[in-house]
Amino acid sequence: MLTTLGFLTSILLLIILLRCIEHFIRSIYIRNIKNRYVLITGCDTGFGNLLAKRLDNKGMNVIATCLTEKGAKDLSLSSSNRLTTFILNVTNDDEIEQLREFVSQKVGENGLYALVNNAGIIGHNLGSPETILPHKVREVLNVNAVAPAIMSFKFLHLLHMANGRIINMSSLAGRIQNKILLYAMSKFCLSGLSSCLGLILKTHGWNISVHVIEPGMYRTSLLSADDTRKRVFDSYDRASKFTKDTFKTRENYVEKYMEYHLTAIHRLKSNTHEVIDAYENAILSIWPKNRYTVGLFEKYVIIPLTYLPTTISDILVAKD
Repeated sequence: MLTTLGFLTSILLLIILLRCIEHFIRSIYIRNIKNRYVLITGCDTGFGNLLAKRLDNKGMNVIATCLTEKGAKDLSLSSSNRLTTFILNVTNDDEIEQLREFVSQKVGENGLYALVNNAGIIGHNLGSPETILPHKVREVLNVNAVAPAIMSFKFLHLLHMANGRIINMSSLAGRIQNKILLYAMSKFCLSGLSSCLGLILKTHGWNISVHVIEPGMYRTSLLSADDTRKRVFDSYDRASKFTKDTFKTRENYVEKYMEYHLTAIHRLKSNTHEVIDAYENAILSIWPKNRYTVGLFEKYVIIPLTYLPTTISDILVAKD
């Protein structure tokens, strides 16, 4: 008994030691960052904006794309001359090509050290799935999954020149079934892109690695309660007779979906710095992780759920 206990204790201590060594090595950052360039999409607000400012403060050359002129102007005013903004709609192929030419001239022989596919939208599918408009499905997929794929393909040559890396903003919604339908669908797609592209680049001799950031849900941009209620009302108007009969009244329908949405808002996390920390490590570490699951709850509760039989995880997730 004592021998078994001693053996298990030794194994535990060895695991702890190895994790400490791993953490130490991953905390070592690359040098000469002043000669390296990073391209980040979706920098008007949120994670992209915060990341662009942090890397700029650290001395990196940042090319930050924004959807709006105002977003680009505000970011430029709060940054150094190392940061350059570029107006980009990530779903516009012509604008992506113009960006590629701009970045190529900007980085020269240095190449592009990191591409951060950060731009994304949540979709806000408020109400019964049958009421989701077809153009909304395409919109979410185009921004969250198709755009990162095209951006990655377009910049492979510049990334290869710098032995660079691609960092994709996915989500835990792309690892386990949940009720954020369109968003989750797009993030599952992005997760698949990241894994497959990383494998192909590795086996075909490209000096490029692919990394994924998987946070939970954070307070970045939200719909107001009034706007949410209006969207749910509109959703009810598009619902089938079966759905309307099931809920009896419009008020019951609205209450059901508003309750879920408001509960989700209440659970949103505000400590966005931990996501930016993960981004920073993925970009600057000499030995970055393939996947960064952000948050203790997400890492030690949500991820283990993905290993359970679907029947069981469905029950647990449905109760949430």
